[in-house]
Amino acid sequence: MKIQQIMGGSRSVFTFKQFSLAHGDPGLKISTEACLLGAWTYKFANGKILDIGTGCGLIACMLAQSNPDVRIDAIEIHPEVAILALENIQNSPFKNQIQVMNGDIRSISTEDRYDFIICNPPFFTNHLPATLEDRQLAIHDDELNFVDLILAIKNLLKPGGKFAVIYPKEVMDKFESEMGKNELFVHQLLHVFPTPQSKLLRVICLGSTEKQDKVLENLYIKDENNEYTEAFKLLLNPYYLIFE
Repeated sequence: MKIQQIMGGSRSVFTFKQFSLAHGDPGLKISTEACLLGAWTYKFANGKILDIGTGCGLIACMLAQSNPDVRIDAIEIHPEVAILALENIQNSPFKNQIQVMNGDIRSISTEDRYDFIICNPPFFTNHLPATLEDRQLAIHDDELNFVDLILAIKNLLKPGGKFAVIYPKEVMDKFESEMGKNELFVHQLLHVFPTPQSKLLRVICLGSTEKQDKVLENLYIKDENNEYTEAFKLLLNPYYLIFE
């Protein structure tokens, strides 16, 4: 579907150091986990990039800011969310680096292959029903489950290319198992905890078509005093206004 107009609505605006994003209507609001995904993976992102399920365009903008030479295709299945992403990109400094597409990654017809693929995917499977269709599309994996995502990565990644995804641990375990069946390999796993005393919140996976030893890391967002950790501040300093 061609994106033809910008939709209105009641939105919030999240202001970063170099760009601002409208978010939350339609679709979900920007999350700390999504920001971590973009901040942690920038050093692996190069060349031609595919952002699957771009939402409001957050990760595409983060990677474009950190890598001025990259070119990014940002695909979004929901038409109104794709329109929101387009509006955000057009109002950003990165409009010449990012192309927004409305479509389903499972049925996209393209001969393009990507150096880097990134996705902040849906992860609930038939859990509590969402109250809004936008929220259901953004959270529930009926639209894109981890098997579909792996097949898309396998089909669209260049030989030697890298990819990054984020999931809760129970889903990441299944994702990692399925990767092995499709000749995709884990390079790094970043375990994200809210605090040192908290349960594991999310796992970020960096993978590739090439096999190598797996590296495991932990990241704590806040310390025992409820202050942001130095590791978290180092990652988000290029983006968050609160970190100078």
